Amino acid sequence: MAIEIRVHSAKAGGRWIKQGLDIFAKQPFTFMFMYLLIAVLGLVGLVVPLLKIPAALATPFLMAGFYQSALARQQGKNVAFADIIDVFSQKGRRMGLFRVGLYQMGAGILLGLLASVLFADMAAVVSDPNMNPEQALQLLAQSLSFPSLALFLVITSIYLCAFAFAIPLVFFGAHTSMWAVMKASLMAFYHNAAAMTVYGLIMGVLMLLCAVLSFIPLLVLMPICYISLLVAFQAIFAPQLGEQDAPAAQHVNAISDTTDNGRFDA
Repeated sequence: MAIEIRVHSAKAGGRWIKQGLDIFAKQPFTFMFMYLLIAVLGLVGLVVPLLKIPAALATPFLMAGFYQSALARQQGKNVAFADIIDVFSQKGRRMGLFRVGLYQMGAGILLGLLASVLFADMAAVVSDPNMNPEQALQLLAQSLSFPSLALFLVITSIYLCAFAFAIPLVFFGAHTSMWAVMKASLMAFYHNAAAMTVYGLIMGVLMLLCAVLSFIPLLVLMPICYISLLVAFQAIFAPQLGEQDAPAAQHVNAISDTTDNGRFDA
């Protein structure tokens, strides 16, 4: 099944954030508590190794529930905190979300293995309990390889872009091929590089400010980030899910597995 990608101008990145803020402002505490649940689940996976796999597999379901609630709020419906777990009882999309969790977990493991190879010297310095802080900092600076860091950042960016729209594509778009979904997500960033760059710069600056001040503002910023990403998904992949007065795209690229008539394969 073809996946159409709509291309937007750079200013769309700021517009998506503004629309995400407007939706968040209608029920801020509900979305804050939903994000807190997702964050706590991620922390549980880090603290309790036995729960790492269940937490990784459950996260796409909670994210889908968050997106579904944001869409309902955008359409003027009231949402409750419990709505985030409704996805677990919905038939027809659960296997797709389960596959997203598996692929994302597998890609994360490969990314971790790559980091352990590229930064093995730095890891050895950090894990040495007998080294004084000044010597450790000196050795860390000496062992830092900028080509390795650049390679890791590039691969991490590809990983993030490949899964950025994976959950809404599977949940709302009912796409079943994970390779097609990940490729479509990557191509969405490629064709909308200007808009996504504006989006990323604004969010990056705001997150940096949150880190400098305190991490408490992230309870507000991260739900807005998630909602604005859903708005971006609507604009790029599924305008029928959005509002009727949403700005039109400049043009459309149809992504298919089979056609070769000037389209991009996904």
